[in-house]
Amino acid sequence: MSLSIRSLNKPAGKSHHRSTYLPALVAASGGFVVGYDSGAISGILAMPAFAETFLYKDNAYRQALLVAMMLLTATLGGLISGQLCDSIGRKRTILVGTYVFALGALFETIGVHFAMLIIGRLLVGFGEGFLTNAIPLYHSEIAPPEIRGRLISLYSCTCSLGTIVGYFVNFGTSHFQSSWCWRTPFLIQLVICILLSFTWFLPFSPRWLIDKGRTDEALQVIAQLHGTTISDPDVLSEFETIVAENHFEQSLGERTWKELFQGTNLKRTLFALFTGNGAAFTGTDAISYYAPQIFKQAGLQDTALSLATSGASHALSLVVNVLAMLLIDRIGRRLVFASGAFLMGASMYIVGALFMACFELDPTGNVELLNPSARNSVIAFIFIFQAAYAYSWGPVAYIYPAEILNMRCRAKGLALAYGLNWTVGIFMTFVMPIFMDNTIYGGYYFFGGTCTLLLIGCYFLPETKGYSLEEIDQIFNPHSLE
Repeated sequence: MSLSIRSLNKPAGKSHHRSTYLPALVAASGGFVVGYDSGAISGILAMPAFAETFLYKDNAYRQALLVAMMLLTATLGGLISGQLCDSIGRKRTILVGTYVFALGALFETIGVHFAMLIIGRLLVGFGEGFLTNAIPLYHSEIAPPEIRGRLISLYSCTCSLGTIVGYFVNFGTSHFQSSWCWRTPFLIQLVICILLSFTWFLPFSPRWLIDKGRTDEALQVIAQLHGTTISDPDVLSEFETIVAENHFEQSLGERTWKELFQGTNLKRTLFALFTGNGAAFTGTDAISYYAPQIFKQAGLQDTALSLATSGASHALSLVVNVLAMLLIDRIGRRLVFASGAFLMGASMYIVGALFMACFELDPTGNVELLNPSARNSVIAFIFIFQAAYAYSWGPVAYIYPAEILNMRCRAKGLALAYGLNWTVGIFMTFVMPIFMDNTIYGGYYFFGGTCTLLLIGCYFLPETKGYSLEEIDQIFNPHSLE
C-alpha cells in the first residue's frame, strides 16, 4: 500500500474527554429509534395477526415490498441529508430526521390498510436516512482523535440496544389477541421520536460553525467540549488548525458533488463508498429483518420463541458492540474490517451448507430442520454472524467514511456512502424472502460470497486510527495547511 500515515506525528492529547461524551451520547440516542424500528418491524412481519391484515396470500412479496420501500426513501433521505447538513447544520438535521420519523410512526400506528402502512414506512425511511448520515457526521466533528472511533461507535451501540428493545417489545405484545399486538410497538416508536426533541440542546459542530463564519461560537464550543476555557492552549491549537484547513478548502471555490471524484478526493470517496456500502453487502439487513423467519425455518415454529431468540442474538450483538467501542481506538480499523468479513462469510457458508444438507418439508410445504444438531448449529452461526457484524462492519463502516473525507466534502460524501448503503440494502433485503421461498440455502451462499469480496478489499485500506481529521487530510493533500 503506497499510502501511509505513519510518518505523521500524533498529538499527545488528553486522556479524558468527559465533556465530549454527553453531547455524543445525546446525539447517538437517535440511533436507538433506528435500531428499534429494525427490531420492531422484523418481529411484526412474523406476527400472524399482522400477516392476516396486510400481507394476504402474497406474503413473501408484500414483506419484501414493505421493507424495500422504507430502504428506498432511506436512500433518498441519506442523499438529501448531505446538502441539509451543510445548510442547516448537523444537529438540526438530526432533529428533522426524528420529526419525519415520528410522522411515519404515526401512520404505522393508525394504519388500517396496506397503503397507510406503506406511507408510514416511506416516511420512516426518510427519517432513518437523515439520522444515519447526520449522527456519525456530528460525532466525527466533535470528537478528539484518540476517542473518535469510540464516539462514532456510540451510534451503532444505540442501534443495537434499540433493536433488542424492539424485539422484546414484540415478544410481549405478540400475546395480544387484537391489532394492538403490532400497533403497540409502532406507538412506542412514536413516543420515542417525540422524546428525542431534547437533541435541540446539543452544541453545534465547531467545524460547521467555522465553515459558516461563526468563529466565536466555534471557539466556545471547542472549549466546552474540552471542558475548559477558550484560553486553553489545546483549545486554541485545535481552533487554529480547523480554521486554517477551512480557509484552504474555501479558497477552492463553490462546493459541488463533482469534486468528490476529482483529484485527491477520488481515492477518499472510493474508500468511503467501499466501507460505507460494504456494510450492506454483508447481508446484515436481510438477516436482521428476517431473523424470526430464519429461526422458524430452523425449527423454532412458535412465533414468540423465534422472536425471543432473535432478541437474544441482538443482545449478544450489543455486548460485542460495546466491547468493540472500547477497543476500536486501540486495535485500528483495517484489522477489524478484515476479521469481521472473514467470520461473517464463514458463518453464511456454514448455514447455507446445513440448510442444503438437512432441510425437509412438512406436510404443508414449509421448510424445517428436524435434525436437532443442524437446527442448533444454524442458530449458533446466525448468532456468530450478527456478533461479528456488531464488532466490525456495524460500527466501523460509520467511523471510516467520516474520517477519510475532508471537511469540504464530508457531508456530501457521507450522504453518498450512507445513502447508497440503503440502496444496496434494498436489493439484499428484497431478495432474501425470495431466496427463502425458492432456493432455501442460496441466499446464505450469496452473502458468504459478498463477505469474501469484502475481505479481499480490506487489504487496500489505509489505517486512520489515532489521527485528527486535519492530519488525515494531509495524507491525501499534504499542502493543505501550508
